[in-house]
Amino acid sequence: MEPASKKSKMSKNVKFNNNKKKYFHARRELLQPGQRGFFATCNINEKACVRECYNLLNHYADILYGSEKPENEPEKEQPEEGAAGDAGEDVPKPAAGGTSDDDDDLEAAAAKCREMLSHRKMRFQNVDTKTTNCVFIRTELEDPVALGKHIINDIATTGKSMSRFVLRLVPIEAVCRANMTDIITAAGYLFDKHFLKEPTSYSIIFNHRYNQQIKRDEIITQLAELVNSKNVGNKVDLKKAKKSIIVEVLRGSCLLSVIDNYLECKKFNLAELANPSDKKSAGEGDSKSETSEVANGNDKEQVESSEKSQSNDDENKDSTENDK
Repeated sequence: MEPASKKSKMSKNVKFNNNKKKYFHARRELLQPGQRGFFATCNINEKACVRECYNLLNHYADILYGSEKPENEPEKEQPEEGAAGDAGEDVPKPAAGGTSDDDDDLEAAAAKCREMLSHRKMRFQNVDTKTTNCVFIRTELEDPVALGKHIINDIATTGKSMSRFVLRLVPIEAVCRANMTDIITAAGYLFDKHFLKEPTSYSIIFNHRYNQQIKRDEIITQLAELVNSKNVGNKVDLKKAKKSIIVEVLRGSCLLSVIDNYLECKKFNLAELANPSDKKSAGEGDSKSETSEVANGNDKEQVESSEKSQSNDDENKDSTENDK
């Protein structure tokens, strides 16, 4: 224990107070209703998952929509022809007495830059879900499902997932609060887009994390009634549904989306799409059939050889009897 006199000296020491480290915790944006984006699941390493999500989404978004141009970015003023800087002449320096005006201009410019950065909208932004192994990337795109389908189709055709830590990457069209009234109202607006025109088959995929208030049977029955009210011809198909209703409940938030051919696309599992198990099973089946054919051929040869040996034994017996 240090004496009180020494503590008072340390507290009064200016150098000691200046050397204290100051830690600033940046406030992360939380998952809120009204957002849309991409829901990703990972295994333990969330930081690496976020980094891979940024790389994937930016790579394919640049292909579809072009490179991102931040809003409210000030255009660089091009110097006029014959300016002093172009001619190589020295730019006149301000007088020593005009420092106050320059400082005011610099402070005003810095404040303007800070305001522009605060109001700047990024194409993709990580949002805190407060749920382990669950990542949500908010987007300003109007249709995240189109970008998600493009990513899945490209991975399925090329066989390259470009990710190591991202397990599933599901586009989300709507985010609402995790209660029945908000879920039904948000789903009503969403189902008008997908289930009004033509009758189709559908399935409901429900997952919940850190929330026991939303019951599986209750939400499935109410959503099914809502889909049937949009069009009587809609039918449930749990194996080969053309449209899948995704319901992900994360604590106090609910993520909703309607995706075509979700089951055929391995539930948007990037590893399964890059290395499908169907090819492995098919290869194993072919190898098994080949081995069975070889085994059958060997069996036939063994049978023929045994028949030949029996016929030779019979001939030898007949010859010995004749000699006798």
